[in-house]
Amino acid sequence: MPRHDVRMTPAEVDAFVQDEEAGVLAHLDEHGDPTAILVGSRGLGTGVALTAATARPLPPDGTQVCVAYEREPSYSGVRAALVLGRLAGDHVVVDRTISFDFGKIPAPVREDDN
Repeated sequence: MPRHDVRMTPAEVDAFVQDEEAGVLAHLDEHGDPTAILVGSRGLGTGVALTAATARPLPPDGTQVCVAYEREPSYSGVRAALVLGRLAGDHVVVDRTISFDFGKIPAPVREDDN
């Protein structure tokens, strides 16, 4: 069975993040413990602008963070992106992204369809 490439292109990731209004920001706190907060989000092309959506503030500048986005109209249409970078004020300066779009997997062809 062939393995399909489900990664999004950089342009697809940018468009996906631009369409999302919120994400989950994860980081290690001052004690090295993992923590996460819900954030409002706005893609900027060169980074992501964030606002804390809870009473907890954003972590300090320079903190290495991961912002997770997901959309799932159906299992076969799940799309997700992880934006990894460092916080600078209310922006994430993006180092890299990890993404997938299950919608890129072609529908199976049944033998009786031929």
